[in-house]
Amino acid sequence: MQSQILPSRAALVDRVAMQFEYGQSLICLVGNSGLGKSYLAESFITDKYEDFSKAFIQLSAQSKDTDVIRQLMEHTFRSPIVDQKLSLSENFFVLHSEQPAEPCLWVLDGARHLSDELIAELQRLATSAPTTLYILVTAQSPGMVPGALDIHLEPLSFSESKQLMKMFFRELPPEDDPIFTTFVTEAHGNPSVLLGWTKQSQSLDLRQPSGAKSKQKHFFIAAFSIVLALCLIAALYNKQLMNLLEQRQSAAQQNSTALTEPTVLKAEQVLTDLVVTDLKREEPTPIAGDEKGESSQVSAVLGALLSAPSAEVEQRKRLDGSEKGNTPVAENVESEIVSGERLSTSSVIPDTVSGIPAPPPVESTPVKVQPPISESSLASSSNDNDWFTSRPDTEWSIQLLAVTDRKVVDDFLTRYSVDNLRVAEVIRSGKTWWFVTLAPYGQLEDAKRARENLSEDLLAAKPFFKRISQIKQQIQQSQ
Repeated sequence: MQSQILPSRAALVDRVAMQFEYGQSLICLVGNSGLGKSYLAESFITDKYEDFSKAFIQLSAQSKDTDVIRQLMEHTFRSPIVDQKLSLSENFFVLHSEQPAEPCLWVLDGARHLSDELIAELQRLATSAPTTLYILVTAQSPGMVPGALDIHLEPLSFSESKQLMKMFFRELPPEDDPIFTTFVTEAHGNPSVLLGWTKQSQSLDLRQPSGAKSKQKHFFIAAFSIVLALCLIAALYNKQLMNLLEQRQSAAQQNSTALTEPTVLKAEQVLTDLVVTDLKREEPTPIAGDEKGESSQVSAVLGALLSAPSAEVEQRKRLDGSEKGNTPVAENVESEIVSGERLSTSSVIPDTVSGIPAPPPVESTPVKVQPPISESSLASSSNDNDWFTSRPDTEWSIQLLAVTDRKVVDDFLTRYSVDNLRVAEVIRSGKTWWFVTLAPYGQLEDAKRARENLSEDLLAAKPFFKRISQIKQQIQQSQ
């Protein structure tokens, strides 16, 4: 046992060992932070079960499940080959079938950093491990490991607190010292607080040195000066920026001229003004002369209005033809646009002459041509789950492949057309997995002989042996 441990803590270590001997394989040591759970776990693994294979893992926020599985397997088996795609229990069963493990003792410090999947694997191993396996976990609150026996770690009493401090400190104040008594009382039996005691904490000096006050005053003055200087610089920069923006806006207003394209209404107003002006300037002439002048002006304005849309339409057709390769769909759309514009323009002509407001032009909607939808054929997800569930638990298989892509499985089956290839489909961690195996084999020796006869490319994938009962268990958990 480790040195310097209180008698109550030693009795708790014996109690944990007694619970393991009574048949409880999963125990959770519960206590608040600083009560010494880690120290007690170290004392337990050091003092108890000397003939067991022991593993002590201190978990943290950076701990990953793969690292925890690898460390546990390395402390349990000799030179194990850990498969990262398999879970903790699957790796344990596979390695145990190749080299039987000795009785094991696992201590995991920090249950709050364990994932739900890893906790479920620990529960499964605690109940169905093929060899003796004791698991001790430390936690800050009860119920963090479902199915485990919670043993609570209580704070130290006042006498035990003084006894603990005497173990680690040679010189302590007298027991009737008020400051020392207050310190021990306010520690509330927490060993981390008790062991943080120093001689400086025993002295009580209510006077603050003047040097500290002067340093704080200079620090505050310097900080205030820096903040004030930054505020002045920001104000000056903001003022200059506003002046620059005002200058640019004024320059833009002076140089910019609003040029708008003549619309139908503006052209109509111009036509009316021209007719009125010409009527005022010209002397009274016969009615036939007035009609000729008005008709010439109307034709000139209407020709300008009709030429602009046609030029824009031709330019648009050229651009669309150069970009899209003059496809039939584009030509149809352009023809519809041109016809729509002509209709709208022609509808404006009589309204303009007669003085009646023109109706809004009819907008032609371009025809959207959708590409044909290709129908994808769905691959049938066939499996041999019924076949596996009908086989006895004592049979063995050789697992060749484990993937989450069904296409890889189909390519593998097409490439290796063997009679005894079986595919198992399971769901693990929300994903669908397919296991390609060679089965069945009545004994493990038969599976080993079959593995020796495999081709080199199959052996390169490192196939391993797996019981039919394990596959059946995974299939049942997926349902």
